[in-house]
Amino acid sequence: MHIAFLYVDAGKGHITPAKALSDAALRLGHTTVVADLFETVNAPIVNWMSKSNWRLMLHFPRLEAFIDPKQDSWFNARLFRFLGTHSHATRDFKAWYDANTPDCIVVAHFLAGCLIQPIVAKLGLPVPVFEYATDVVFTPRIGINSALDRFYICTQLGKELAMAFGQEEKTISICPFPLKTQMMHTVIPEKQQARKNLGMLDRFTVLLNLGGEGIGTTDFLEEVQKRNLDWQIITVGTLSSSTKLQYKRFREKYPSFPLYTPGFVDNIQDYICACDVQAGKAGANALMESLYLKRPFLISSLLYAAKPTTEFFERHKVGWVENTIEKQVDILQAYSEDSQAQEAMKEAFEKLPTTFDSDAFARMITEDAERCIKEKGTDTQ
Repeated sequence: MHIAFLYVDAGKGHITPAKALSDAALRLGHTTVVADLFETVNAPIVNWMSKSNWRLMLHFPRLEAFIDPKQDSWFNARLFRFLGTHSHATRDFKAWYDANTPDCIVVAHFLAGCLIQPIVAKLGLPVPVFEYATDVVFTPRIGINSALDRFYICTQLGKELAMAFGQEEKTISICPFPLKTQMMHTVIPEKQQARKNLGMLDRFTVLLNLGGEGIGTTDFLEEVQKRNLDWQIITVGTLSSSTKLQYKRFREKYPSFPLYTPGFVDNIQDYICACDVQAGKAGANALMESLYLKRPFLISSLLYAAKPTTEFFERHKVGWVENTIEKQVDILQAYSEDSQAQEAMKEAFEKLPTTFDSDAFARMITEDAERCIKEKGTDTQ
């Protein structure tokens, strides 16, 4: 089977699962094409606007919390549908389809529901369209469309919320989270061994995740330093220019503070294993990889699509949500000093119902695709 995986180039949250699923499909003997969704409809300006808007919202999360909920409306869903089916996008998508001839299209973005599926339907293409809700606990109204051949989401809460927005239950499948290849096929070290391998101290460790754009501040570090806590902090990833400057000033001010900034790494699992808690923006990949490795996550900046994560944590007790720096450190300080709380966290992870397996997800996709293709063939006879 030849499968197309489409993504939107706004952060790593959509690209990473698309590539993870492509890798899994290749391991299972299929062929794939991984493409930018906006390139398939020849919309470079819209692509640029999407990326620029995403970076702007990361710099100003309060602005994001005000704007994105208002943009996520049924009106905008209909508008996207109309623009996609009454513009050059339909013609250009047909050209892309003819050049790639996929047997199945999987879109790792909510635009599957209001853009790709309507275009495919208008063209009458005999190809199933699946949507993977990359935010794992939520999909926007714009992504709701019961004409999709399949709607995948990783959590029961995500399924419930999609149904509340109108997605028909019969179209929804709860799927495993698509882990990156290096995460799935790497030996996972114990905490102390991971710290030793990375040349770190054996003490309470917080992994700060600033998201794919590396946007953040040193406020958390300042609070830990002010309390004179015996912790060490890791910040992984390429820091933005403004964040890098703040980190430079912090190092100059507190040269003995145990702060590790290895930059971009391809062994993120080792750093997650070395920490006691991961904290930062609620990117789906960072969150789910942390849960896979049984490390609680403290979400410090809750974007619109991640808001239901609060309810997810309330249900499963594997993390916290707190925007205030002082309270964030309060939470982690209490956790670091309470062995019973740490034991309860281990037990909560053992009960977590979410599964993590990109190969199993890829098999689910191919089985659903084969069934849909058969049904579509029967319908046309």
